[in-house]
Amino acid sequence: MTAATMQVSQQDFEKAQEQVKLLKKDPGNETKLKLYALFKQATEGPCNSPKPGMLDFVKKAKWDAWNSLGNLSQDNARQKYTELVSSLVSAESADPKTDASPEESRHGDYETVLVTTKNSITKIMFNRPEKKNAINHKVKKLTWGGLMIFFFLPWVTW
Repeated sequence: MTAATMQVSQQDFEKAQEQVKLLKKDPGNETKLKLYALFKQATEGPCNSPKPGMLDFVKKAKWDAWNSLGNLSQDNARQKYTELVSSLVSAESADPKTDASPEESRHGDYETVLVTTKNSITKIMFNRPEKKNAINHKVKKLTWGGLMIFFFLPWVTW
């Protein structure tokens, strides 16, 4: 294969950008930094912005990731970005959902709250998508109601 046939088209790159938004699982900070760096390199070329201050941790991590790509060509960055997104999508679709382990049991059939017991410890969690900031109105209403009961019910005299 020649270098010309390995290049990813702009359309493939844009498709990868849409696919990464549809991932159900958070790929983790390291992968997100790599995606960010490859995207910036593919769209803007080598890092040309000044290094942020050391106390701006997020911007510094992003700058370091982008700067680490050096003089990688925009075409190669677009290729690597598309390959990384493709591998994330493939891994996610190949990973079957695992049910609760034998020593872990689920209670009830709640839509917004997940209650599990494992090793005699009951854990109550919000049952929400794994993406950040994905709290819907049902969960928000349940949270507020639960907090109200938790904080005010013990002081109510019957």
